[in-house]
Amino acid sequence: MVGAAMTAAYFKTIMREIWSSKARFASILLIIFLGVAFYTGIRATGPDMSQAANDYYAKQKLATNSVQSTMGLTKADIRVLNQHRSQLTYQATRYADVNQLNNSQVVRVMVLPTTQRLNRLRIVKGRLPRHANEIVLDAQAQRLQPKLKVGSTYRISSTAKRNAQFTRRTFKVVGFVNSPTYVENTNRGVTNVGKGTLDYLVYVRPQVIKSSVITRIDVQFKNLRGVTPYTAKYRRLNRENTAQLKRWLKPQARKRQQALQAQAQAKLKPLQQATQQLASQVPAGTAQLVKLQSQLKRAQAQVAAITMPTYLYTDRTDNPGYTEYHENTQRVVALSTVFPLFFIAIAALICLTTMTRMVEELRLQMGTLKALGYTNTAVGSEFMIYGGLAALIGTALGVLFGVNFFPRFIAQAYGSMYNLPAINVQYIWMDIGIALAIALLCTLGTALVVLRVDLNSLPAQLLQPRAPKAGKTLLLERWQWLWHRLSFNHKITLRNLFRYKQRLLMTVLGIAGCMAMMITGFGLKGSIGDISVKQFNELWHYDAVVTRSGNETDQQRQALSRGQLYQASLKLQAKQVTVKQSGVAEQTATLGIPAPHQSLSKFVVLRHRQSHQAIHIGDRGAVIDEKLAKLYGVQAGDDLTIKLAGQTTRRIHISAVAENYVNHFIYMSPTYYRRVFKQAPVYNTNYVRFKQATKKQENAYADRLLKQAGVQNVTLMSTEKATNFKMLDSMNLVVLIFVISAGALALVVLYNLTNINVSERIRELSTIKVLDFYDGEVTMYIFRENLILTVLGIIAGCFLGNWLHAYILQTAETNALMFSPTIHPLSYVYAALLTLAFSLLVMGMMHRKLKRVNMLDALKSVD
Repeated sequence: MVGAAMTAAYFKTIMREIWSSKARFASILLIIFLGVAFYTGIRATGPDMSQAANDYYAKQKLATNSVQSTMGLTKADIRVLNQHRSQLTYQATRYADVNQLNNSQVVRVMVLPTTQRLNRLRIVKGRLPRHANEIVLDAQAQRLQPKLKVGSTYRISSTAKRNAQFTRRTFKVVGFVNSPTYVENTNRGVTNVGKGTLDYLVYVRPQVIKSSVITRIDVQFKNLRGVTPYTAKYRRLNRENTAQLKRWLKPQARKRQQALQAQAQAKLKPLQQATQQLASQVPAGTAQLVKLQSQLKRAQAQVAAITMPTYLYTDRTDNPGYTEYHENTQRVVALSTVFPLFFIAIAALICLTTMTRMVEELRLQMGTLKALGYTNTAVGSEFMIYGGLAALIGTALGVLFGVNFFPRFIAQAYGSMYNLPAINVQYIWMDIGIALAIALLCTLGTALVVLRVDLNSLPAQLLQPRAPKAGKTLLLERWQWLWHRLSFNHKITLRNLFRYKQRLLMTVLGIAGCMAMMITGFGLKGSIGDISVKQFNELWHYDAVVTRSGNETDQQRQALSRGQLYQASLKLQAKQVTVKQSGVAEQTATLGIPAPHQSLSKFVVLRHRQSHQAIHIGDRGAVIDEKLAKLYGVQAGDDLTIKLAGQTTRRIHISAVAENYVNHFIYMSPTYYRRVFKQAPVYNTNYVRFKQATKKQENAYADRLLKQAGVQNVTLMSTEKATNFKMLDSMNLVVLIFVISAGALALVVLYNLTNINVSERIRELSTIKVLDFYDGEVTMYIFRENLILTVLGIIAGCFLGNWLHAYILQTAETNALMFSPTIHPLSYVYAALLTLAFSLLVMGMMHRKLKRVNMLDALKSVD
């Protein structure tokens, strides 16, 4: 009795078995490698991207809050914050926005503090300025103007009024920088200068800007240091901090008003004295005295009209790109919750089939070992070592490749959108442990289940080959008309398919799973691409949004329609409202009241998504977007609670739900608005449609409008569309990874299952070769079955892919975004063609293997 101990000779036998079946060992290892690499790599991508941003914000000391005022900030505001320096760090900032007349770009000229306590700049090239004649530029400036380099001359060239804000306007460029305030590459926020959006920023020494009024105070609360951004704890503390900041600075508004009134009153003293002096010298009613008194009265009225300034409080979520970056990482996290698990499940299924086949093949060897006295433990250890090695090596290689490749590739895809530093990969040990456990379960677990029966069998039973499955009459054979018309080869193919039901099921499920993942990948690409196409080309038919401070004036109307670029416009009220409901995150939507509301269809298409039936705004309810309806679980006929700033909450009736993909909207008729809010709408916005126009013409139009009194902002839809497409392009690269990975798995799955099929039936194939079948006929003997199974897998994969695509969309969508739920027909075609191509490739490889089969060895019997 040899016992449980493993001898050196037996260990060599195990190694020899691995080497002799290296193709099978490699296939198990490769499947585990693919599954583990995809699972651990995709799962690590979201956390890696988030960690890169968190480290960057902490290193550059990104402000948590900012304060501005409609009348500027003063040292008195600084003194208030200084009283609370134990709770916060602050930094005062001065800047001036200018419209560069030489290239129509809007630039923010910011004073670079001597000591950067917050929002520290990251140097991309060169160094920071040391003298008044030196300047550093935002890295975005070089992308817009490639001629700008370190050492070149930069000149501020704007209107005389804006040029007068600076002590000098010509500088030497000494470097290019990135600010943590603007992590998004192109978006630099809005302004009331030029076209309404900033192109880039420049940083100068303090003495360059003449004004001493503080434009903004950046604040970082100390209780948020070490707290991970975007988390619930961060949001809670940030709300408390903002409320506290408002309480501290609330008295400053009245003090600032009083200070401004006192300054203005002091300027009136000479006029008051002159009036009093003249009144004592001339009789009342004298023309000169009346004129002076009238001037004094008007001046005093102006002093009295000085209102309290409004303090504006913002936080990180108002920074361009900050929230968007988090949403993109959440999309990756959402995709990583289902896709990798589905991927690794397919790998597990194939491993199960492969290990089962291995146990079947080695029955004779197991019987021999048991007859020689080896214990069950020693006999079973061969399979444990075989499967364990494949699992351990595949897992180790998969983790190394997946964790180092997928996060870097996906982050690099987003790199074109953000100016964050490169990510540092991190090993998430929980996910690695799960992947290893699944790999071991697929190999060792399967082997143990299959061995349980064989190890309890007698050696004499194991030394006998397992009897082949008996053929059964197929239901199809009862259809005599069809069965008699089938050729012999086709009848054999159908009988073999239903004879080995386990192989049929495993093959169909394996192919269906890979097909489903490829359909989902192609479908996601189409769904993401449809957002911009449908939103900007089919639903929105306007080219600019003009925002005013109040109702439209005659001068604004004339300026709006002046020029050859203008085609048509629609006047409406557009205000931001919050949508509230317990248990659902608060959403912001644009409330639009068009005048007349019948004309809205020329600028915005309101329709049902599936039927494309037009929706008209009525006087008995509001039209909301589909995503908003999904979030709050409402439909036409239900009510929804909304709140306008400064007003109480109102309940509105939903008359229809319209197709929409970007942001949220609520449209009402003026009549229904008056009924709900008890006031008339203020038409503060215009949707403007252009004729064919270039980007330069659109910018010129925006520049001209912004010079009109009361015009606050002009948003060009071409800019919005370009930004939207750029964001979606990066998502397409992520989807490409899923398609390629699913395709690689499909290839390995087909190879493995076909290899098992050939191995199981090698005696049968050798027999028909002895009967003088040609090599091509032998290959077709297997290929016909494979082709039928592939087609069945493709059909099943279409249904499974449709479900997986819908699930992924539901998971990956953000609150303000809806993907197009439709899968393009070409997605099914591409996935099916790829699967068929892989099947043909595998059969080509099998054809070479079948040509080299040794018929004598294969037909030897143990009897």
